[in-house]
Formats: sequence, C-alpha cells, structure tokens
Amino acid sequence: MSDKAKPFGYVTSKRGFVRGDLMDQYAVKDENETVSRRLAVDSFKADYGKKGLVQPLYNPEALARVLEINTYHYRACRTKARDIAGLGWVLNPVTEEPDERQKERVDDFFDGMSQPLSTVLDKAMLDFEAVGYCSIELVREGYVGEAPPVDLVHIPSHTMRIHQSGRKACQIRGNKRRWFKMVGVDADIDYETGEEREPGEMEVSRRASEVIWMVNYTPRSDYYGLPDHIPSLGAIHGDLARRDYNISFFDNFGVPSYAVFVTGNFDPGAIDDQGRSELENAIEEHFQELSKNPHSTLILTIPTRHGDSTNEIKVSFQPLAVETKEASFRLYRKDNRDEVLASHGVPPYRLGIAETGSLGGDTADESTEIYKRSIIEPRQEVIESIFNMHIMGTDEDVGLGVIDYWWELAEIDTTDEKHDMEMIESLFRMGAISPNQIAAHFSERFGLTEDDHPALDARYVDGKGVTMEIEDSDVEKVRDALKSLQDRVLKIATKGMSAEELRALKDGDW
Repeated sequence: MSDKAKPFGYVTSKRGFVRGDLMDQYAVKDENETVSRRLAVDSFKADYGKKGLVQPLYNPEALARVLEINTYHYRACRTKARDIAGLGWVLNPVTEEPDERQKERVDDFFDGMSQPLSTVLDKAMLDFEAVGYCSIELVREGYVGEAPPVDLVHIPSHTMRIHQSGRKACQIRGNKRRWFKMVGVDADIDYETGEEREPGEMEVSRRASEVIWMVNYTPRSDYYGLPDHIPSLGAIHGDLARRDYNISFFDNFGVPSYAVFVTGNFDPGAIDDQGRSELENAIEEHFQELSKNPHSTLILTIPTRHGDSTNEIKVSFQPLAVETKEASFRLYRKDNRDEVLASHGVPPYRLGIAETGSLGGDTADESTEIYKRSIIEPRQEVIESIFNMHIMGTDEDVGLGVIDYWWELAEIDTTDEKHDMEMIESLFRMGAISPNQIAAHFSERFGLTEDDHPALDARYVDGKGVTMEIEDSDVEKVRDALKSLQDRVLKIATKGMSAEELRALKDGDW
C-alpha cells in the first residue's frame, strides 16, 4: 500500500463507519498554515468621524466577548478586579488631630450611593482588564465641577467612545447618545448634543455629568488603553480551536479505533439518498453488530468492475492510536494557559491551579508578592489619586472637602505569619527592635498595644538592656533602692557577729 494512500473510511469505537473525505473536514491543519484571528466588525464603525469620536485600537465589544471563550482569561480578569478594588477602603488620617466631620461626610457619601462602591469599582476594573479602559460616571450637585459629589455609577466601557479633544466622551446604545465631560474639565457640556459652553452658561437641566476615565496605557493611543491579554490572543484563539476540534470530533464520531482500506478496481454499489454506497453501509452495519456481539466474523464481498477479471481487490484494517494526539492537546492547552496567565501577571494558584516548579510550589509567596507590587498596587494608586483629587477634594469648595484624611483601597493580604514571627524574634534577639516596636507591628493583627514603661522602649541582647535611658529622678530611686537592699543584706549577714568581726567587715571591701 502506498505511503500516500488515504483510507476509504474509519471505524469508530462506537462501531460506526465514517468516510475518509468527511473526516478530512475535521483534520488539524498544518501549524504553518495561516489562521484568521480577526475580530468582529465594530458596530459603531459608522459613527467614527462624526462629531469627532475616536476609534479604539481594537473593537471593545469583541474584547469583552473574549471573556466568554477562555476560562483562564476570565478568571484572571475577575481575580485582578477583585484584588484591586473589591476588598474595601480605608481613611488614613494625615494630621495629628483630624476633623471627624470630614470622615462623616465620606461615610455619608458612600452610604448614599445607588450601588455599593465595591460593586461599582469591581465592574469598572473588570472592564479595565478586559477592554483596556473603564469609565465611571461622577454625578455632582447641580452638575458643577466644584460641587460635592452625590453618586458614582459604572458605565460599561464598550459603550463609550472618547472625543478627539479629550474633554468629553459619548455613550452609544442603539440610536441613543449621551455625552459626558471628563472629570475636572472646566466647562458645561450638553448631555444630548455634546455642545460645549463656558461654566455656568448652560441650564442645569442640559448639563452633562462627569466621567472618570482610566486607561491601561499603550504608546499606540492617546485616548484608549490596551488590555494585558492582547499579546496572548493567539493562545486564546488557539485553545478555542483545540476545544472546538475535540468537541466536533468526539461528539460526532467517537474515538476512531482503525481505518478500513479498500484498494483495486471495485464497484462500491448503488448510492442511497444520504450519498452512501452499499459497501459503506455494509461495513458500518457489521461494526454496529460487533458492538452487540464482539466475537462475530466480518465477511465482505467486494464486487469487481464488470469485465475486469484480472483485477485484485484488497481490504485492510489499520489501527489508529489517538493517545499521542491527546497528550499533545494537553501540552498545547497547558502552554496556552501559561501564556495567558503570564500576559496577565497572575500566579496560577491565585486562580485555584495547583502548580509546582517555576510557577508554584516554593515560589508561590514570591510570585504573589511580585503580583501585588507590580500589578495590583500600581492600579490602586491610580484609583486613589483620582478619588482623592476629584471626590475627596482639596478644600471645602471642591468635592467633599476632605483634607485631613487620605482615601485608600484595602490591600490583598500576602503576609506569612510564621515567617513574620521568626523574623521579629531574630531582630529582637539581636537588639534591633524593642518590645514596643513589636507591639506596634502586630497591633492590627493581634490587637497588641504599646506601653509607656521605659523598659519596653529599650533593646535587649541576651536579655540585657542595651539602649534603656534612665532619667535623673529614676537614678535617685534606683540608688535609694540599692542602699535599702544593702542595709537589709547587712542586717541579715551580720546577725550574731562579734564587735571585732563587725569592725573587720567595716574596714573591708564591702
């Protein structure tokens, strides 16, 4: 049989028969063949160029749909959004005697929002990770830039397009348009037409609210950001092709066991309504019978072409192995997974993936710390800066007028208590820290409090204080206590001594 011979058909483990040309439709193409990775057409394409709207680098709707086709990409975006903005917030005083009324204004504002702040920020950061930018509507009293805020509302980023001026943006849904001015812009903008006027010249009922616009910066655009997973789009779509191939192949045909080769000048017989010959039907019927009786014998009668008595007909069965292909699929999927997670910068175990070696195991703590410092904290700092500038305000006439506190997002907890305790103990034994410093370090975690006793501010080496300073008044107290102790010791030690012995003791080195 020639090396280039193609099987007439395949017999599956379900004892079905599939023609070879039909199987070719599901074959994996050569890796050098070009596979289209284009994104869907932007539904807002007709609006670009009108009223100065700028087209994004990638179709935001298509980027949002990528969340639905890859498990690891979806979980990475969700995890990052939660770690960045879903763990709560704190107000840290920046003065020794902060004004409690300012804190109350912040609490009243966030408590009065139409949705919890954590929900708004979690949705916004999911957009940020999936699409590359996000938008939050900031509503103020009278729609005036200096007035106190009254609400924060998430706006789906795939519905937003920015104006080329960078001063306003437009939300498009169907045939409806809504304009917003960028936070901090000193102007009035009509929320229906996008018309811009000087502050205070437009009626309150026509003024647009502000929008907080955050982007994952890319040098390729001054208006939109780029999501982290863009470099791994090939891996995402490659894994999708792997999944679809497996589903189509196994759901429709099962696992092929061997192929049937029929060579020679034979007559396949009449063709039925389904386009199948008598020979195909005979082979399939036999193997269906094998599923009921695996010991039955296959007897095939292959008719030759009329008048060809010298032609030799050969029928052969070649086993097919799929284990290697399946192993390759598993390796391919793992490679795709690792590329997606690397593009996001998320350690595998943050997604519930048990990994050993270079991506997990003993390096899990280090990976998490890198993830926190390089991915989570920079994004949190951007949000904190925007909120403290435009919502908290810098004086009583801007925003909430909070100047005694700094608003911060809560950090993810990556501390290792056992490691911390070992480090603290080592530092204490070396005289590097004092007991009060230990209490201050663990005050929030274990509720420890500092004490004003001078001994607790001292440092110790082998149990001996090396830095404790004593005031003059304390020195006198120590001297009196030692003199009293000396007298008591002498009284006990000299009891029963003769006068001569006492004089000898007095003249000695006591």
